[in-house]
Amino acid sequence: MSSTALRDNLRLALTVAVVNGFATLTGLAFAMYASLAVVSVTVGNYGNTLELGRQRLIGTTIGVIVVFYGYRAWGHLPVLVALPLALLLARLIAGSLRLTVGYVVCCFVVIMGWLTHEQQLDSWIPLRLFWTAFGIIMALLSLRLFWPSRARIEQRQGLLQLLVDLGQTLQDYLQNTPAAQRRRALTHRLRMLRNSLLSLRDQRVNALRELGPLAAQHPVAQLWELLDQACEALMLDLDELRRLQAPDWQAWGLKPQHEAALTYSRTVAERLLRWQAVLRRSIGLQAPPQEPRPSLPVQSLRSAQADQAYAQLSPEQLQCVASRLVVLNRIDHTLESTERRWQALLQ
Repeated sequence: MSSTALRDNLRLALTVAVVNGFATLTGLAFAMYASLAVVSVTVGNYGNTLELGRQRLIGTTIGVIVVFYGYRAWGHLPVLVALPLALLLARLIAGSLRLTVGYVVCCFVVIMGWLTHEQQLDSWIPLRLFWTAFGIIMALLSLRLFWPSRARIEQRQGLLQLLVDLGQTLQDYLQNTPAAQRRRALTHRLRMLRNSLLSLRDQRVNALRELGPLAAQHPVAQLWELLDQACEALMLDLDELRRLQAPDWQAWGLKPQHEAALTYSRTVAERLLRWQAVLRRSIGLQAPPQEPRPSLPVQSLRSAQADQAYAQLSPEQLQCVASRLVVLNRIDHTLESTERRWQALLQ
């Protein structure tokens, strides 16, 4: 047996023991339904357990309502007539709510109530609901208290660290060091960043399980995917900057444009760090930074002085400058689209 399976079985056994102990202390009847709920909904991760618990509680509620009113309406009919009518009604209600597991529970409650507890429905129904809800709550608590899964937390922390590393990498690349040394350092950093991103993608499968069967529609999962795409795009842009020939800005009369590009690159690095600072405040979904987003200073790139300098450059030199500015423009578009879609997730 694997360590994960052993841990899950021990958690389940411990939770059932706690539930049974509490039930014994209370002395209330029908306490077996609490243990039954724990065993039925505990599946090893919080998201799926929450979904199974939700369906079981809804199914139980529908079942007790149908058996309560159905027995009063059709109790005088033969069982072979009345019980199928009650099950048909329960099936219609459960089907309209798109229940899967809850549908089976609903029918089971109707049968048990009709055949076994028909003389004590007034006491059986509230106790059945109470013990079912208690068992579901204890199952959910056990996943948070006993060997809790950290996949969701690790996914969030990993993405936040990736943003910090990307911002730091961009800042380091802008330092006034020899071009060859900067390229070597950037190559090494990009390799580490790619490995981190691939590792996070592998771990995301377990994190998505914690969010339940509809994880793809969860805003937190959508934000993970959004940040993943932004980080990948920025890595590709950094890699292209590394491969491009560095323009001789000062000799070509483009020193103001160089300063503008450096300033913009620094603000991009700071913006990534602001993303990280905003997201680390809470595990829930946070709004993007409220400060104005940095934008590429197009006016400084298309001034009269710049046009004069461009006219003196050869086609190869112009291509060298243009290629670098195109990369900066792509970075600008990545920031803009990421924050726009991020904001849309909050609506």
